[in-house]
Formats: sequence, C-alpha cells, structure tokens
Amino acid sequence: MSDLTKDSESTEAARTAPPPDDLQAQIEAEKAAPAATVSRETFNSVVIAFVCLILGGLIGYVGRDRAAVSEEALIDRAVQTVVAAVPRGPTPVPTRDPNVRYPVEEKGNPARGADDTNAPITIIAFGDFLCSFCRRFETETMPQIMETYAGQVRYVYRDYPILGANSVSAAHAAECANDQGHFWEFHDWAFANQNALNREGILRIAERIGMDMPQFTTCFDGQIHEQSILEDYLDGQALGVTGTPTFFINGKIVQGAQPFTVFQQLIEAELAAVNAAG
Repeated sequence: MSDLTKDSESTEAARTAPPPDDLQAQIEAEKAAPAATVSRETFNSVVIAFVCLILGGLIGYVGRDRAAVSEEALIDRAVQTVVAAVPRGPTPVPTRDPNVRYPVEEKGNPARGADDTNAPITIIAFGDFLCSFCRRFETETMPQIMETYAGQVRYVYRDYPILGANSVSAAHAAECANDQGHFWEFHDWAFANQNALNREGILRIAERIGMDMPQFTTCFDGQIHEQSILEDYLDGQALGVTGTPTFFINGKIVQGAQPFTVFQQLIEAELAAVNAAG
C-alpha cells in the first residue's frame, strides 16, 4: 500500500489546491492536540468549504461539456442546495451528555459486523478519512471490538468530512465504492493511505480493489452522493458532533479515539442491560 502514498506525493501540490487557511489550521491543531479529537471552527466555515467544493466541481463540469446547462444555472443549483441546508437562526449549543441516549439513524449507510439491524449493540461513527485519530480507531480499536464482540456489534460509518477538499472527495469516493459493494475495502485502503487521497490516489485505490472504473469515475466526478454526504454532516451537527471521530453506542455519545477499555466498559453495560431486560 505504501506505493500509493509515494506515487501521489509528487502530484499532490499540482492536482489539489490547499484547503482554506482555517481548515489548514484545524489540520495543524489536530496534529498537536493532546486530546484524541479533531477540533473544528464554526459551522459557517465548514459550510463555506462545502460551497467551494460544490462550486468547483460543477464549474468543472461546464468546462468538460458534460451537461448542456449554463454555468450560471449550475452555480445557482449549488448555492441553493447548500443554503437550503443551513439551519435558520443561531446554532444551538450541543448537550453532548454521555448519559443521554440520542436518536441516531443509520439512514442506509454502510455497516459491518452483525447483519441484524436489531443487534444488541449498534455503534454509529461519524468520521473523516483524513482524520489521524479516526485512522487510529479504525485500524486499532475497531478490529479489537469486532473480534471481542463478534456477532453482537453492528458498526455503521457515516460521513463527517471537515478537513478540506480531499476529505469531501474521499467521502464521495467511498459512497461510490459502496454502490459497487466495495465500501469497506475502500475504507481500509483509504485509512492506510491518507496521504494519497487526491483524485489520482483515489482512482488507483479503486483500480486496486477491482471496481468498475467507468462506473466509479462517472459516480465520483458527478458527485452523485453530494446530498447524502451533506445530510450525514448536518445530522452530526444536530446530534452535537464537534469533531472526529465521534461515536454513538446504542445512542450514547463517545467522543474521540478512546482506548478499547472505554468502549468495552460501555458495551458491557449495554449488554448487561439487554440481558436484564430478557
């Protein structure tokens, strides 16, 4: 897998514009922060990042003559999509009470582990493919949870891309991979190759895992899953997600890449409650 990272480094600067200054500051803050959570600026700055990404993709379509729609109409559609999603009035301060059981939905997002949606334990994660703390959880803690509680835990991944354009691109690619039944393969490759998640690196991953490339490229370049990614993000906002990774274990919030013992304690408590209820 390391060859993906090596090959992409020489083309990263030419192919990917740097994120806005506030998002770059978040990336640097993540590297230096002692707590295992990626901090985030205000909701408005992230919405602006979404607007920039959407506008860039749609204007690119005009340049490639992919649709017989005027540039102004495409820009209007992009702005209307994002503006319509922005909640009116002040953003409420999230509660983030670990004792509260929040109503978190899967909404058809990829799941692994127990097949039954009525599994005793459901963990719903809000993650970012460029988040180093997410990588730590996904590569170290999550496999341990799945091995220890095989058949009892259902793990669902939802998108919360807050670290710039490549974060959103990786989320789009993962959704397109999911269309072909390759989400978890892409998920594992992406977290193992975080420095290779520009367009060229993403296409190489797609080829490596055997996806139908014309279908994948059409989906990826067309940003087919734009609305579902934005919906995941806004749902996370409403639930009080302030950074990645954030988890809901049977609705109870756990923030950051906590050690296995933290997850184990909560899972054991939930299993005990299920067993007591008969």
